[in-house]
Amino acid sequence: MINLQHRVNAFIELGLRLKKLSTELPETNEEVNSVLNRTYTNNKWFTVKNQLSALQALSEMLKQDKIKEWVKSYPELESWKSSGKNVGIICAGNIPAVAFHDLLCVVISGNKAVLKFSADDNVLFPFVVNLLCEIEPQLKEQIEVVLKINSPDAVIATGSNNSARYFQYYFGKYPHIIRKNRNSVAVLDGNESQEDFKKLATDIFSYFGLGCRNVSKLYVPEGYAFKAFF
Repeated sequence: MINLQHRVNAFIELGLRLKKLSTELPETNEEVNSVLNRTYTNNKWFTVKNQLSALQALSEMLKQDKIKEWVKSYPELESWKSSGKNVGIICAGNIPAVAFHDLLCVVISGNKAVLKFSADDNVLFPFVVNLLCEIEPQLKEQIEVVLKINSPDAVIATGSNNSARYFQYYFGKYPHIIRKNRNSVAVLDGNESQEDFKKLATDIFSYFGLGCRNVSKLYVPEGYAFKAFF
């Protein structure tokens, strides 16, 4: 297994490539254009605009200063000799490449990510994973794509409240993180600027509101004046 620094460097390079692909007229890149269009054909919620927004968000997450500062918070990783446990990741498909952070955490920690892609996100996210392995081929030892997760050492699963019951039934005996429905809220106090409302609109409408971080409920004081909001 490659060392921590090599793993970190691979993700930093991935961020640079994703930024370039998502901002420098991707329609001029035949491969990327094909991926974006096939993704949209597979899932109409994943418009090209939403896909590019997701890729830009990943590139922002993988900026060198950010990822190094994040890794620095876990000094034990420098000397930790991981046994390379198989961590099953059951990917959600509500927004493009939404399971990427789970992949990042498993690989950076020195474990093996066993990925079960969502049928709603089985084009763009695999493309990103393949690009990472192209940057650092040795990471293929730490990433496996499967149709069914069998006997993992641990599991990370994300889905609805209903699917979480199935995840608990099948994987409850393993160490696990099982995420259910989540909703985000905004708290307004009456002192918001137009810029605040523009940002709130982004938080509400990005990805058609399908992300768990999309604001779907407002808390306001009694008698709140909604004129500026509308």
